[in-house]
Amino acid sequence: MASDAKTLAILAEDFLKTYFNFYPTSASSLGLHEYDGRISDLSKEALANFVKTLHSYHKRLKKIDAKRLAKLEAFDYGLLQWKIEAELWEWTERREYLENPMFYSYFAMVDSYVMRNYAPLAERAKSLTQHLLQFPQFFTIAKQNLKAKVPRILIEEALPVFAGLSQFIQNDVIQAFEQLEATLHQELKAACAIADAAIKDFCTFLETTLLPTAQTEFALGPTLFAALLRYNELFDLPLVQLLALGEADLTRNQAAIVAVAKQLNPTQTVAEQMKALGENHPEPDQLIPETKKMLEHSRAFLLEHDLVTLPTDVKCQVAETPPFARWAFAMIDTAGAFEEVANDSFYYITLPEPAWSPEKTAGWLTKFDFATMTGISIHEAYPGHFVHFAHVRHAPTQLAKSFSAYTHYEGWAHYVEQMMLDEGYGENALNLRMAQLAEALVRNCRYVCAIKMHTQGMQIEEATQFFIENAYMDEVTASKEARRGTHDPGYLNYTLGKLALYKLLGDYRAAQGPQFSLKNFHDAFIGYGSPPIPLLRSLLLPSDDGIVI
Repeated sequence: MASDAKTLAILAEDFLKTYFNFYPTSASSLGLHEYDGRISDLSKEALANFVKTLHSYHKRLKKIDAKRLAKLEAFDYGLLQWKIEAELWEWTERREYLENPMFYSYFAMVDSYVMRNYAPLAERAKSLTQHLLQFPQFFTIAKQNLKAKVPRILIEEALPVFAGLSQFIQNDVIQAFEQLEATLHQELKAACAIADAAIKDFCTFLETTLLPTAQTEFALGPTLFAALLRYNELFDLPLVQLLALGEADLTRNQAAIVAVAKQLNPTQTVAEQMKALGENHPEPDQLIPETKKMLEHSRAFLLEHDLVTLPTDVKCQVAETPPFARWAFAMIDTAGAFEEVANDSFYYITLPEPAWSPEKTAGWLTKFDFATMTGISIHEAYPGHFVHFAHVRHAPTQLAKSFSAYTHYEGWAHYVEQMMLDEGYGENALNLRMAQLAEALVRNCRYVCAIKMHTQGMQIEEATQFFIENAYMDEVTASKEARRGTHDPGYLNYTLGKLALYKLLGDYRAAQGPQFSLKNFHDAFIGYGSPPIPLLRSLLLPSDDGIVI
């Protein structure tokens, strides 16, 4: 009879094959390019078969005695149990696919074929063409799945996403492959036209069929919201306690930013000083050189202070955002955990367009002030997402490389913004601390508004005002943040993950005693992938009291 460890290894391998076959786009983005050219089948029959298979894996898992497993094997057991149960919950209870049109955009993304040079251009073009030709069937299924009276806000938020995808496919994809041999380029252009028509037809369906009967209510409700955290993040706390923890952190950060503002200039308000921060930015032709300096400086600081292992000599590259991704002002594109060829990572900076008016250019540049960009670069690159996902490439198991928890990867990136300053980065410059606290307040507001919008009846207008009053935001930006919370209720996970990380850090420090090393903790925290933090606690602590935050 096979040992429990061997049985678990076989089950994990079987599950990964099933999972990647169901989510081929995710597999491709991880670097498993044998799944290129495919799109998920979300038909009722396919979903029923997937759920049935998940149940069979769950039964097989329960036959394994986790107590007989070594510590790392038990961690894999926990990962597998978490992912199976989260998938079952998603497709049988939450069932977002029935009411959120934006849900389908994640399966339709094709940027990985363009942004990473993992194979010859012709090979990637053939896979991309195959992928695009499946759009008509995919969006036909989407129309069949979406029920009547979906939330109006979810339709309104989805329409610009699909408009952007349409523009990306019709313009930027074709431009990115313009060096392709003529016949293949024509085939790709034809596939782009077919895919674009399918997207436009779906948008027409949203506008003419779903929107007229849409409902105003968007909230998940307390039961589903609590389940979202329990299944996706393994956090099982009363919502009242969860909200109180977030509000307490908001109060702490508000007091801290007021104190910093008084030190900087006691005659100016916080809002006035934040506006002044935004005006201190590089000129357009210096954005990329200055960002490169920031990354070099933060990387050198990590090495000098020995705060975390850098698992690769390959540096994060800074480059201008490609034409097909200019919707964001700055973004990181990290190599997938299984990527073997195109394993470079890129930190993209979106420069102002030459045709913009001076006023628009000036407004855009306020997003790139030195203090804020320092914090964003820490978050995105050193020692944030770039360093984290470089570690994930070396995670000890296939499961650890494959799956990630929102609280873990965003909690880490949010934590390091503060940690770097606490460890002396920037030589205690008050402008850096103010920018860091300003970003923390935005995450605090997301936390509070997510809970209140989805469990206490807070409306979008109220959430917008909450961001304005508590994060010093202008109305346009605050409204965007509030609206995001309707379709991304998990955006509380930046703060939730950071708070849970600090709790684990304190418990780890106490357990290690005189042997404690911050570097060792950091390496351990990101060295096992991006698992749910409660699961990681059982691996890093000699005993776990179960108090995660």
